[in-house]
Amino acid sequence: MQKRWIDNKSGYNCFMLYPRSLYGCHWSNRQYWDWRCFKETSDENIEVVKLICVCWLDVSGTFKISDLSPGVLYELVYVVKLTNAPYGWEAPVILKLTLPTGKVQNRQVSLLEKPRGQWIELSVGIFLTDQNIYGQIAGHWKSGLIIKGAILRPK
Repeated sequence: MQKRWIDNKSGYNCFMLYPRSLYGCHWSNRQYWDWRCFKETSDENIEVVKLICVCWLDVSGTFKISDLSPGVLYELVYVVKLTNAPYGWEAPVILKLTLPTGKVQNRQVSLLEKPRGQWIELSVGIFLTDQNIYGQIAGHWKSGLIIKGAILRPK
């Protein structure tokens, strides 16, 4: 599932890839992940996924660049929320953007100092729309993360 809109400032296409259109390690196992409905607006419900506990966090996805505006510099961000009692986030999370040329952008982000109970954006990287993408968030045993999705928007 995804949502498309036009950026007010630039007029370019933007997309939100909800968790069902992403791939997560053990995504369908209720021992590790809890799927929930979330009321985004007064008339829109979306499905989010809450991490119960996993040792290897791997959430990734692919996207058809042809759906984006051509020749535009885009950024990929994950939209996540930490619960009030998360654990296992002592090590930084590795965010990775892989382009079809083989070029890889890696970022490490510490979630220890991020606010709890509110949506935050984790910037994965930037790319031109003449390239395909593969985004990934990875790590070790942890709990207390809710994933809303991944946003592709003009930088």
